[in-house]
Amino acid sequence: MEPHTSTKNPDLDTGEPNAKAALRSGTAARLAGLSPSTLRIWEHRYGVVSPPRSPSGQRTYSMADVHRLRLIRRLTLEGHAIGTVAGLPLDELVALSEGNMVSSAGEQRILVVGHALAIKLDGRLRPPVARVFDDLAHAESDIAACGAVDVLVVHVASLHLSVTERVLALRVGLPAPTVLVVYSFGAEAAADALRAAGVTVCREPVTGAELARLIAASKQVPQREPEAKRGRSSPRLYSDTELASLAEIPSRVACECPRHLAEIVTLLVGFERYSAECVSAGPTDAALHRHLHDISSVARTMFEQALARVIVDKGLAV
Repeated sequence: MEPHTSTKNPDLDTGEPNAKAALRSGTAARLAGLSPSTLRIWEHRYGVVSPPRSPSGQRTYSMADVHRLRLIRRLTLEGHAIGTVAGLPLDELVALSEGNMVSSAGEQRILVVGHALAIKLDGRLRPPVARVFDDLAHAESDIAACGAVDVLVVHVASLHLSVTERVLALRVGLPAPTVLVVYSFGAEAAADALRAAGVTVCREPVTGAELARLIAASKQVPQREPEAKRGRSSPRLYSDTELASLAEIPSRVACECPRHLAEIVTLLVGFERYSAECVSAGPTDAALHRHLHDISSVARTMFEQALARVIVDKGLAV
């Protein structure tokens, strides 16, 4: 990560600690506008920053780290997937946040779910959108006839976890290397689950020009390959030992959510291993097991995020 040297950056001239200050994780998260749990997930899973440790073992963050985290947070709020921007150098993060991206879709083949977004994109992409579906159900019913896809753009009025599962299943079924989801209202947990799976998420209102820029950026910024193609699990947030410890917490506190969530995550981890090791009778059977492995990995990630929020909200120690 490149050090930040400017003394005139508006993010740093706010009466906050000086750029050389050694900040603890909670302070760094607050200054960056993040929750401590989000910072932990971003750092553990995506390596957004690499802070050194103090002699006592505490991670210590600089204001340059905070500046980087602020830029990444801003980009994710604008719809960029955390997996696509986490590893970018500072100058590229700044350029991307300022909109210095070429608005051209190149030779991408783009499918759109939702006529409202198709209208916004009309005349803005070359080549134009290849196909437009009425809604998710329409896309799901015609998935076999779609052909190769580079970008899938989905519009939903209401985003919740069941919609998240359908979008991810559609991505695997096409398959589509890049997925953008635009929603009007919804649960932040559902949006976070999509971002964790490498999907770009944007909340309305969004203009046609902004949407075209996001599609263009998806080609210029390397995307993560879908898990079903790689046949690998996303990194785990909690070890077997930590899950076992969390499962015993109800004996000390009234709420049993930590125990239930830890048990669900443990079961999903087990099914991931089972689907990865299950004997396949042929190519079709192997594809089915990869699909099951991918879905269980996504579900486990979603429940890990729910568990992380419970841990933070209840002040539990892991």
